[in-house]
Amino acid sequence: MKRAQLTHQVVDVTPEQKTAREVVKLIRKLRWIGLEREAEQLQTVFGGFSSDKRASLLAGPHSTD
Repeated sequence: MKRAQLTHQVVDVTPEQKTAREVVKLIRKLRWIGLEREAEQLQTVFGGFSSDKRASLLAGPHSTD
């Protein structure tokens, strides 16, 4: 049996980037539970930030199985 060797990379993430990622997760969760209006409102507010301080909402379909 072969064992995979995993290497860990340290990635510098600013507090703003971490917060942006959390907001994106929240928007996705709101949409997932059917709160589209609330997700749109949050996304509108979030859209006012410059692109280097926000995360992407683009995501492909994921299997839920």
